[in-house]
Amino acid sequence: MKDSRRISVRFDLSDPNQRKVYEALHEIDRAEHGSMSAFAIKAIGEYLDRLSYNGRFDFTLDDIRALFREEIRELDLAPREAAPAFTPPAEMTEEQRQENDRNVLETLDMFT
Repeated sequence: MKDSRRISVRFDLSDPNQRKVYEALHEIDRAEHGSMSAFAIKAIGEYLDRLSYNGRFDFTLDDIRALFREEIRELDLAPREAAPAFTPPAEMTEEQRQENDRNVLETLDMFT
């Protein structure tokens, strides 16, 4: 059996930053980064390497949070496929056309 230890990280999903990190961790490309644990360990390790000075570490919880934000920012979280744009039906009744025109004008009014 491996000599391993376990810790838990708790995310407060009502906090927008923590929710963003939580969701991003669940979206990582596992083929590229491995598991969430492997990704987090690598990210924290690289951050600690930058902070180390003669074998000593001087970091705070805010530093670790900043590390997660920085690493998550580099993830590609864009949707894989764009949703098709809405195309109104080719055949619209006069009433539907007028309703569509009203909706378009109302939307444009928001920008004036």
